[in-house]
Amino acid sequence: MPELSMTLRLTLTFVLTLALACTGISWTLYRALSGELTWRDDVMLVNRANQIGQLLQDGAEPQSLPLYFNRMMDTRQDILLIHTADSENITINHTGVQRRLLEAIPMQNEATIRTIARTTVDGTQLSAVRLAVSGGEGPLTITVARLASERKHMLEQYRYNSVLICIIAVLACAALSPLLIRRGLRSISALSRLTADTDSRGLRQPLRVSDLPAELKPLGSALNVMRRKLADDFARLNQFADDLAHELRTPVNILLGHNQVALARPRMAEEYQQVLANNVEELEGLSRLTESILFLARAEHHAIRLKKAALPCGEIIAELVDFLSYSAEEKQIAFAVHCSGEIVADRVLLQRVLINLLSNAIRYSPDRATIRITTRAVGEQRAIEIANPGEPFAAPENLFNRFWRGDNARHSPGYGLGLSLVKAVMALHGGGVSYRFADGQHRFTVAFPEERR
Repeated sequence: MPELSMTLRLTLTFVLTLALACTGISWTLYRALSGELTWRDDVMLVNRANQIGQLLQDGAEPQSLPLYFNRMMDTRQDILLIHTADSENITINHTGVQRRLLEAIPMQNEATIRTIARTTVDGTQLSAVRLAVSGGEGPLTITVARLASERKHMLEQYRYNSVLICIIAVLACAALSPLLIRRGLRSISALSRLTADTDSRGLRQPLRVSDLPAELKPLGSALNVMRRKLADDFARLNQFADDLAHELRTPVNILLGHNQVALARPRMAEEYQQVLANNVEELEGLSRLTESILFLARAEHHAIRLKKAALPCGEIIAELVDFLSYSAEEKQIAFAVHCSGEIVADRVLLQRVLINLLSNAIRYSPDRATIRITTRAVGEQRAIEIANPGEPFAAPENLFNRFWRGDNARHSPGYGLGLSLVKAVMALHGGGVSYRFADGQHRFTVAFPEERR
């Protein structure tokens, strides 16, 4: 089933809301009008019954009342019966209501709204009051009634007019709503065109949120936030592409130079073997670079599944220190390890993080230095700190950027991706990595969250 457009959905909503509102208002007003008309008729009926009874009690002749009654009441819908003691009666009834219905009404001593008797005659309400009074000629019975024919006609006409007006209002709403809605949605169309026309060069230019209606300003602000993020992502992507091209250019040029020199003239087999060995070394470096870049890309998209386990810090670090002992012995570097407790992490990735940090510490520490490795609890995290002596960095804020290498690392092997990998791995674990220089020591800290069991 095709999805309804926003214009159609809003139109249906408006039409349904208007129909319900018109129905509710018309019904409420109809009930109020019906109640008001019924109350007025009841008050008039009671007052007239009491007036006629009072006239008879004051000695008025029953025969004189019809003339007074004709002036006071509408004979087309009002009824008057006066019964004397000798069964003589005065009857004014032009409505066609049968007399037996009137004689069946209970006798009352006083006419009030509560004592009014009601019945229905051919679908029209009949209201009546029957009183017993004492006249000059003895006891009398007065019956005053009203057949609500005019009230019924008035209410029917009101219902007809209300339904007609509601239908006209609903049809007008159904016809005008799409036009008004489309006019109101022009801002969305304009916003859509601006978004569709945006390219990487225009992301830095924010949309003018002030020109949007109040309902669309949050959307415009959100789009501006998205544009800024996209602009930052494009800038990082461009910078990454530039850095990657720069890093790839050096080994490719080396490979090209080696092969061109080798092919310049015939050479001995040993010379060709040396060229191939050099090529293999450069290709291994390119392979490691490619692997690191792919790992960073997968880590940023959380496409790496972690195999977390509770790992003993002391045992893991002791293995890595033993593995790196040969590199450390060349510079007579010692390790001071003070580690305890467990860390919940992926064993392979944890080893990769620590090897990167320890290798950097060995590479950039002076001879006969001491590298200190400690663990401690930081809030709800377990932290490992690696400290080694050295000179402060000129721009420590760039340490974790890809391909960035400090001045003291320009002439050392590597591509400047080690700390970027550390940062990516810590993000996968929900932790973090930080750096500070204090007391002549470079201090790198990796913090892993402690998972509750």
